[in-house]
Amino acid sequence: MAEIRHHTGHRLPVRTPRAFPVHEGKRFLVTGAGGGIGQATVDLLVREGARVVAADVVEQTALADRLGGAERGVHAIAVDLRDETSVRDAAARSVELLGGIDGLANVAGIVKMAPALDHERPLWEDQFAVNVFGPFDLARLVVRHMIEQGVAGAVVNVASEAGKQGHPGMIAYNASKAAVINWTRVAAAEWAPHGINVNCVCPGGVATAMLHQVADNHARGSETDAASFFEIMSNEQLGRHIDPTEVASVISFLLTDRVQAVRGQSVNVDGGGSPY
Repeated sequence: MAEIRHHTGHRLPVRTPRAFPVHEGKRFLVTGAGGGIGQATVDLLVREGARVVAADVVEQTALADRLGGAERGVHAIAVDLRDETSVRDAAARSVELLGGIDGLANVAGIVKMAPALDHERPLWEDQFAVNVFGPFDLARLVVRHMIEQGVAGAVVNVASEAGKQGHPGMIAYNASKAAVINWTRVAAAEWAPHGINVNCVCPGGVATAMLHQVADNHARGSETDAASFFEIMSNEQLGRHIDPTEVASVISFLLTDRVQAVRGQSVNVDGGGSPY
């Protein structure tokens, strides 16, 4: 683990630009809606005029109600990305609730940490099930519906800068996010003739429960406490952690109709940390 960094004192503010109805009439499914980037994405898409199904392993009824509920076109469903039947049901239920679908934001993911020598098969299987297999199945099912209905839509996956650079103690997570980056590129090429665009975002250290989980793990057996490890993962150029709303803004942009020449890309949302 690198030395604890001390910032120069600057801290760029999180800007909250005015939301415009760029998704008016659009219908989206968002996973990972229970918090962090997923919840921020649901919030933003609704403010931008979309109707949204907010999916999470635990049904987020309170979130849907806060955003206006069924009357506003916001619905909550449960989905377990490890379970093929649950994923299939979630895709079908989303189409039913929205009367069709124009896009998918695959935000949900998990991380389980252990040194590489202790990273046994169950850790790989759990992380690939949630981070790779479930999101791909959901995308495949949603896109199949789009093609059948003649919808020119979009899929945005959430990968990670860890899928490009990798970090010690999370080898399966790194590999799972690298897989997301790769299948995004292949799916973009295969689905382009149907008018379907596919991209992914690669966040850096976002202020979410997952990042706190990583910090807690690093602190175990260390003389450095979890709060200090959390600070290590803040962004040097921003002078703070990335805010979930900043990732949500890029996801929203990639779901718009105006993004046609950006295809199969892994867009860094990491405050300048990744060199490619």
